[in-house]
Amino acid sequence: MQRFSVTRTGRALAGGAVLTYLAGVALGYPLLTTIAVGTCTLLLGGMTAVLVRPVVVLSRKLPRERVSVGEPVEGSIEVRNPSRRPAPAFTAVDHVGDVAVELSVAPVPRGRTRALSYAVPTEHRGRMRLGPLTVERRDPLGLFLWAQRQTADGVLWVHPRTHPLRPLPAGTVLDHEGRTDDNARLGTITFAALREYVPGDDPRRIHWRSTARLGTLVVREYIDTTEPATSVLLDTRADRYDPAAFEEAVEITASVVGSVAGLGRPVVLRVVGERLDEILTAGATSTLDRLSLAQRTEDTAAVGMFGDLERLSAGGALVVVTGAVDTAVLARLARQRRRFSPVVVVSLPGDGTPGRPGIRRQLGMTTLTARTAVEAAAAWNRMVTGGTA
Repeated sequence: MQRFSVTRTGRALAGGAVLTYLAGVALGYPLLTTIAVGTCTLLLGGMTAVLVRPVVVLSRKLPRERVSVGEPVEGSIEVRNPSRRPAPAFTAVDHVGDVAVELSVAPVPRGRTRALSYAVPTEHRGRMRLGPLTVERRDPLGLFLWAQRQTADGVLWVHPRTHPLRPLPAGTVLDHEGRTDDNARLGTITFAALREYVPGDDPRRIHWRSTARLGTLVVREYIDTTEPATSVLLDTRADRYDPAAFEEAVEITASVVGSVAGLGRPVVLRVVGERLDEILTAGATSTLDRLSLAQRTEDTAAVGMFGDLERLSAGGALVVVTGAVDTAVLARLARQRRRFSPVVVVSLPGDGTPGRPGIRRQLGMTTLTARTAVEAAAAWNRMVTGGTA
């Protein structure tokens, strides 16, 4: 798709040329008409420069499609000139989310290929749209712009940072009649993630919408909650956090999930307000993908959070990550001891909210209060090893 346009500067200059010419004719000032003619000459020259268009093919390459916040990633753009004449200089523009990356490309000889590299911005968590990758040619004065879209959009998943955590004890099993064989984690109780199909998978688990989008067979993976599992709930209520504190909460949630999954133990993640159909449509295939999409919700009632808690299958450990908490909420969370053991609440109220960082064991559970995910991770590790400060 090609597009030719006049920039704001070009439109202003053209309008000024018309007004100057009319004023010169009406007032009888030859100097004004001369300026108008000179301006039109500049406009004509700029248009001519833009009409000399490069015939090139661009392609984007990234070392991986999933990275962590702040992780250095170098993207590359390959410029190929398949035509029989040299390609003039132009600007290659790629987009990563809302950030436009502009790369100046020198003339490319006919039949030659040139590679360019650039730093991919990964400062923000999320599902980043890549592209379109566009060829742009501008005149030296920036009066006209010709653009040609080269590639379809791609996706870059920027996962939250994780911090090393000691895993919690496995917890207890409330249903002692569950399966105990080595494959018990692959039961049909609770949805955990999507993954690629491998020979031997039950065809009934194929997720056809994701399969059609990705072009390869994708199956749902479940865990058997009769085996001791760690249930992790992320509170997303906007009145609990400021935006910075919520990012810290997502990081510590990812860290807890990773510490359990890294040992091969089952872990269930619940994000308050998350719509599973939208998550799957977006292409999420792991808990880190889901946490990349987590956003604060405007529903500030605690009903939704406790509703999600009640829908979690009982047994094993429970970790609730939230922002500022009050005594009433803590009391309700403490009642979960009848269904889970241990129960840990991680509170990240933010810098502007009162709350002394540290570890408190009260109301039948452990509460960790911290300002950042790094502080929360340190408090977590002290808690697991028996510390109290």
